[in-house]
Amino acid sequence: MQMINKSLYTEKKAILNTSIKEEEMTSTADGEVILKIDKYALTSNNVTYAVIGYQVKYWDFFPAPEPWGKVPVWGFATVEESKCEGVEVGEKVYGYFPMSQYLKIKAGKVNQFSFMDISEHRQALAPIYNTYSREGKILNFPEGVEDFIPITKPLFMTSFLICEFLHLEDFFTSENVIITSASSKTSLGLAYTLKNIQKDHNKNVIGLTSTRNVEFVKETGLYNQVIDYKDVAAEVPSKDSVMVDMAGNGKLNLALYEQLGERLKHLCKVGLTDWSSANMESKIPVARFFFAPTYAQGFFKKHGPAKGNEITTKALYSFIETASKWIDLEYLSTFEDLQSTFTAMISGKVDPSKGYIVKS
Repeated sequence: MQMINKSLYTEKKAILNTSIKEEEMTSTADGEVILKIDKYALTSNNVTYAVIGYQVKYWDFFPAPEPWGKVPVWGFATVEESKCEGVEVGEKVYGYFPMSQYLKIKAGKVNQFSFMDISEHRQALAPIYNTYSREGKILNFPEGVEDFIPITKPLFMTSFLICEFLHLEDFFTSENVIITSASSKTSLGLAYTLKNIQKDHNKNVIGLTSTRNVEFVKETGLYNQVIDYKDVAAEVPSKDSVMVDMAGNGKLNLALYEQLGERLKHLCKVGLTDWSSANMESKIPVARFFFAPTYAQGFFKKHGPAKGNEITTKALYSFIETASKWIDLEYLSTFEDLQSTFTAMISGKVDPSKGYIVKS
């Protein structure tokens, strides 16, 4: 059986340029599985995937003809066809997908909890991205939670792991934790996690955000202090600080480094929601890139898969319970809606209170 697969393509070196394309998908061969992509989240995380697609090989997961790439997303799919023993047609999975209607994989390492894409082009890529959880077999989400999973789970795992990292490093002996792009889901997840263990660290958690998002960030109640970007020079305390940068705004980072000097103990580079002035941190000797999958492997090795999943799932559900009070789900049903919303997201023109779910 042949089918037409529609996808949103993004030009790798000019990410504001996108195109909706169709391609033929052939039937499955031995060991292959076709996944029908049911729904996925669209967040600032996907902008980061596009911006650092070359450095972290995000473009390599779902190959496309040059100069195009397929930006990865997290979501749910249903097995449409299967020629892999143990993978059943009709079962539901959660994992990493392109912005497409379908994904064909070569399935392997099948167990009761998951299977992996063992295609040759994915062998050198982080295992966390190649694993498809068999959600229909192992988990029934609490009522009202499912659509928050692809919006929050990948981002919250990063938040959770950053918190673990800071804790292990004793917050670089700092008094302040400064978080940029404070309205982003990853920043809110980190602020939430830090607030939950505030009695253990007693740090002043400061959120930096744009003028239009100040009130929203304050209303979440997750930060000890919220500062407008335009007021950074006057309001950021001159104390030992660790900075977690979700925005990738090189001008801001450099200005804060020059302002704090040796009081900036560490700059943890995570995201690139403000990609237009990225890569200016070469002048900041304490800047280091945080790659979540590396820390995820260490965390699950330390606790074991079962206990690690128990810890992170409990934390995730707790965050969703809080986040659902200020995240309004908005559904996109056409590729044209996806295209315009993704472009607006790249340009920083989306409402932080919205959680976007693309449904096919």
